Amino acid sequence: MGSTSLPPSFAAAIILGLGETILSLLIPLLTMDMVEQIAVSDLKAATIGLLASVFALQTAFSGFSVYTMSYVGQYVIQGLRDDIWRQVLKLPIPFFDRNHSGETMSRVTNDTNVIKDFIIGHVISFLGGIVSIIGGVSILIWIDWRMTLLMLLAVPAALLVLWPLGSRMFRVSKSVQDETAAFQGDLGRVLTEIRLVKSSLAEPTEEEQGLRRIRSLFRFGLQEARIMSIVTPFMMTIMLLLLVVLMGYGGVRVAQGSLATGELVAILLYMFQIIMPFTQMASFFTQFQKALGASQRIIELLEERTEEEVLQANRSTNHSGTDRGLSTAATNFSCSSDKQPIVFEQLSFGYVPDRPVLHALSFAAEPDQMTAFVGPSGTGKTTLFSLIERFYLPTAGYISYGTQPIHTIPLSEWRSKIAYVSQDSPMMAGTIRHNLTYGLGQVEESKLLLAVKQANLSHFIDSLPEGLETDVGERGIKLSGGQRQRLAIARAIVRDPDILLLDEATAHLDSESEKLVQEALQQLMQGRTTLVIAHRLSTIRTADKIIILEEGTITGEGTHSELMQSHELYSTLVQQQFLGISES
Repeated sequence: MGSTSLPPSFAAAIILGLGETILSLLIPLLTMDMVEQIAVSDLKAATIGLLASVFALQTAFSGFSVYTMSYVGQYVIQGLRDDIWRQVLKLPIPFFDRNHSGETMSRVTNDTNVIKDFIIGHVISFLGGIVSIIGGVSILIWIDWRMTLLMLLAVPAALLVLWPLGSRMFRVSKSVQDETAAFQGDLGRVLTEIRLVKSSLAEPTEEEQGLRRIRSLFRFGLQEARIMSIVTPFMMTIMLLLLVVLMGYGGVRVAQGSLATGELVAILLYMFQIIMPFTQMASFFTQFQKALGASQRIIELLEERTEEEVLQANRSTNHSGTDRGLSTAATNFSCSSDKQPIVFEQLSFGYVPDRPVLHALSFAAEPDQMTAFVGPSGTGKTTLFSLIERFYLPTAGYISYGTQPIHTIPLSEWRSKIAYVSQDSPMMAGTIRHNLTYGLGQVEESKLLLAVKQANLSHFIDSLPEGLETDVGERGIKLSGGQRQRLAIARAIVRDPDILLLDEATAHLDSESEKLVQEALQQLMQGRTTLVIAHRLSTIRTADKIIILEEGTITGEGTHSELMQSHELYSTLVQQQFLGISES
C-alpha cells in the first residue's frame, strides 16, 4: 500500500494534540494558585492573565489539531482507496465470479469510512489521553500521593470489564461489516436488474431477502449497543463514585489542615483530566476493534493476486514455454505487427477442476479467414472466447499466436489486438462517443464517422439532437437492442483489431440492417483472424472453417458443404433452421 504513507502533517497534528494536552495540564495548577490567592484575599492580575492565555492557546491548539488530523485521515483514506481501486481493476475475472460486486464496493466505501472515522476521531484523543494520564498522575503524586493512590484503585476495576469486551466487539464489528457488504451486494444486484425483478414478479422474494439482511444488521447493531450499554455506564459510575470518595476524603483532609483547599480543587480537576481519557479509551477501544475488522477485509482484498501475478505464477509452473518444447526466448517475445494464426494445442479447461468444460481441443484459426463455432448451448463456445481474451487460464494445453504462446505476451498488448462483439452488447453509462472510444482515448472524428456509417448508425445518430454526445443511460438502457448491437460493431471497427471475436453480432438486427451490417463486417474481417460463434447458421455458410463442438469436444471440422455431407448433427441443424425460416 505504497500510496497510503502518512503525510508530514501527521507529525504536526500529533504535536498540536500533545501541545493542547500539556496546556490543559497547566490549568489545574494555575487554578490551585488562584484559589489559594483568593483564600488570602491576594488575587493577582498576572495569575488571571496567565490562566486566560493558557485557555486561549489550548483552544487554538485544539482547533488546528482537529483540522490537521482531519486532513491526515482524508489523505490516508484517499491513498487507501487509490490502492484498492487500482487493485480491483487489476483483479482477474475469476475473482469477480466468486465475489458479488456490492461486497467489493462495500470494501472501497464502507470499510474505508470506518478507518477514516477512527483516524480522525480517536487517534489524537487516544495519544493525548495517554499524555494526560501520565502527566496528571505525575503531578498528583507531587501534590499528594495518598489521594493519587486512592484514585488509581479504579483503574484495575475498569480493565477487568473492558478487556473481555474487546474481543467480543471485534467479532461483532466484523460481522456488521460483512453483513453490510452482503446487503450492499443485494442492493446493487437488484438495482442493476430491476426490470428483470419486476417482469419476473420477484419483488416479494427480493423484499424478503432485503428484510432479512436489514434485520440481521439490526441484531448486530443491538449487540454493539449491549456492549456499549455496559462500558459507558460502568465508566461513568466509576468516575462519579471516585468523585464522591475523593471529595469526601479530601474534605476531611482540608478540615484537618493536611491539605490546602487549592490543592483539593487541583486534585479534582486532575481527576477529571485522568478519568475522562479513560472514558474516551472505552470508545477508542470499541472503534479500534471496528477499524481492525474493516482493515482485515481490506487487507484480504489487497492480498488477492492480480491478473499479472496469476499469469506470472502460471509462467513459472506448468505453462512455461519450455514445458511444451517451445523456445525459451518466447517469454521475452513481443507481438509482431504481422497477422498470425491462433493455434489451439490440446487445450482443456474447467471452471471447477473436476468438471471440465473443454476437452483437448486442437485446431488453428487462420488470418484472412473466418473460423466459426457451432454446437448446442453449453458446449463451451463462449468459454473458448474467454480463454482467447485470457480471462481464464487453460487447465491443460495452450493457445499460441503463430508460434508464440499467448500467456507469454504482455496482457495489454495482447488484448489491444482483439475486438469482441457479443450478443449482450454491453454499454457504459455516458455518451455514444464515450462508448465508441472506450479505452482508446482520443480518436479522429473522421474515423468515428466512418465506423458509424459502416455499422449503419448514421441515420440514427443524425436524428439525435446531440448526435454523438447523446447519453445512452446506464448499461445503454436508452438504446434499443439493435442500436446497442450496431454501436458495439462500430466500436469494434474503431479499434481496428487484428483478431475479431463475433458472438452472433447481427442477432438483434432487422433484415435490412442485418444486410448492411453484414457488408460492414465483411469489410472489417478482411485481413483479420476472425472467430465467430454461430447461432443462425445462415450467417456462416461462407466461413472458411466451421468447427462443431459437442460437450466440449470437437466432433467435426470443415466447410459448410463438407459438413453437410459428413456431419449428421450439422446437417440436421441446418435443415431445422431453414425449415423454420421457410415456415415462418
